[in-house]
Amino acid sequence: MSMWIVLACMLTSWIFLHRWGQRNKRGPKTWPLVGAAIEQLTNFDRMHDWLVEYLYDSRTVVVPMPFTTYTYIADPINVEHVLKTNFSNYPKGETYHSYMEVLLGDGIFNSDGELWRKQRKTASFEFASKNLRDFSTVVFKEYSLKLFSILCQASFKDQQVDMQELLMRMTLDSICKVGFGVEIGTLAPDLPENRFAKAFDTANIIVTLRFIDPLWKMKKYLNIGSEALLGKSIKVVDDFTYSMIRRRKTEILEAQKSPSNNIKMKHDILSRFIEISDDPDSKSTEKSLRDIVLNFAIAGRDTTATTLTWAIYMIMMNEHVAEKLCSELQELEREKAEETNTPLRQYDTEDFKSFNERKHFVSTQQFLRIQKEC
Repeated sequence: MSMWIVLACMLTSWIFLHRWGQRNKRGPKTWPLVGAAIEQLTNFDRMHDWLVEYLYDSRTVVVPMPFTTYTYIADPINVEHVLKTNFSNYPKGETYHSYMEVLLGDGIFNSDGELWRKQRKTASFEFASKNLRDFSTVVFKEYSLKLFSILCQASFKDQQVDMQELLMRMTLDSICKVGFGVEIGTLAPDLPENRFAKAFDTANIIVTLRFIDPLWKMKKYLNIGSEALLGKSIKVVDDFTYSMIRRRKTEILEAQKSPSNNIKMKHDILSRFIEISDDPDSKSTEKSLRDIVLNFAIAGRDTTATTLTWAIYMIMMNEHVAEKLCSELQELEREKAEETNTPLRQYDTEDFKSFNERKHFVSTQQFLRIQKEC
């Protein structure tokens, strides 16, 4: 019995000395063995706010975890050093790759070295192509108008809306059209659920949780909890993605075999990379095509939606900025109308029908102008 008392006293003293040594430390407080995992888990729902609180005090925050350590930086000079000046010195590494592989595979955001350079070079070339730029412009404008219609309806009916959810739907629909060349329809007026979209979101959340869940490998091995749900979600994502790859390959093959049938070649990302994979020197497989498209889906979806959400929030919090922005947009609209010699249709902001007609009229003129420029 006395031995247990001694061990308890030693453990208590160890923890006390450990905590005492951190009394002047900046950043999250750590505990023996578990590091800052307890504080990070309790703040998971406000992760960004939690980190910003520490970053206000110090531009570099170190967060020790049971099996790794995360370092967050907010100094522009350090960010440039890591992401540009000495990018090759900061590989993602095996730990990061193991967390994200189930979703990102060996795509550009989960690879290092020569594999990363090859994808970066190919992507840079493809995204600079006029066909893809023109296609993207038409797609993003199309879904912006769909979002506009939903917001108009909500405004006239005095309804509340979740802007981040709507923008997530808009960017997912847009990136799936640009990436896969397909319409998944999550931004339809009734905002329907979509199996791929739901599975994609679930997988994204769970692989992110792996960074603070020390038990994820055990759960994966036992196929329980969040890892079991991740497996089901990835199956839905993969089934959808591989079916799109095979369908697009068939369409491209038919177009190549029958040029006289006037089958129009598509300019989405998947189609472009399939054409590149036909090169004898290319080592592309269906798996690599899957990784490429999903990486760009993640890159183009969350980043754009969250940036737009914060932009709208900041505009709403600064009324004078909103008024100035509205004035500038009205002036731009007048200038474009004069350039094209197109009279602006009058409208009543209190009448949904006339307001909607004005929107359709302006969008049609803009679409015709884009088509002419293309």
